[in-house]
Formats: sequence, C-alpha cells, structure tokens
Amino acid sequence: MSPVPTRWASVVIVAAAVGVTASLLILAYPFSQTSARNISIDGRTYSFESESLFGNASWLNYSYRGVTFGFHLWCLITSAAGIVCGNATESTGISYPYSFSDGPPSPNPAWQTWVAPDGHEAVQYKLGGLVHLLVAS
Repeated sequence: MSPVPTRWASVVIVAAAVGVTASLLILAYPFSQTSARNISIDGRTYSFESESLFGNASWLNYSYRGVTFGFHLWCLITSAAGIVCGNATESTGISYPYSFSDGPPSPNPAWQTWVAPDGHEAVQYKLGGLVHLLVAS
C-alpha cells in the first residue's frame, strides 16, 4: 500500500473546509435575514413585512401584526403619475389614510415613507408596487 500523496491530501482538506464554511453560512442566513426585518424611523423601531402590489384587484388588503393595510390601485391617474392610496386600520378600529406617487420608471427609486399620526404603524412604498408594512415593535 502506497502513502497518500501530499497534494491529494491538501485538496481533500481544502474541500472539507469549503464544505464546512458553506454549511455554516447557510445555517446563519435565516438569522441575518430576521434581523434585517426591523427598521428605525424617527427613533422608533418597526418590524416589517414586504409585499408586492400586483394583481387584477383594484383594492388589495394585507394584515400584519393586528393592522389591516388597504391599497387602492389607482385612486388617481394624472399625466405625470399614478397615485396609490389606502388606509391602515388598527385593531381598535382607528383608521388613517395614506397615498404615494408612482411615476415613470427610475433606475434606482427611493422608498417613500408614511407614518401614522400615533406612530403605531407606517408604510414604505417603492416605485413599481413594492411595499413594507410596518408596525411598531
């Protein structure tokens, strides 16, 4: 029986190290994703859920942490932009309206942010129909 060549042993060790590293990264991924689900606005921490406002319905409703977020596509259309409007209804029945402008496509659109007067919930809208439904933590 001949000894295992040093080069072959090195390849096996490197492959094992790569496998262990990849496994650790895969196991750690959900934790970093979870921590990214919080955002601070004006010193207040909100947890959020992402949604896409697409479909055939003119009204879309989502519920997140006891708040119902309603979106009307499109409550107003002008020559410059469409307006997405809606309301956030808390479990107590209190409802606050919001609206966002959705203009021509942009290569790097910014998030538009609305915060309820009582600070309990917020909505972030990004050109093209992406939203974050936020509720204070």
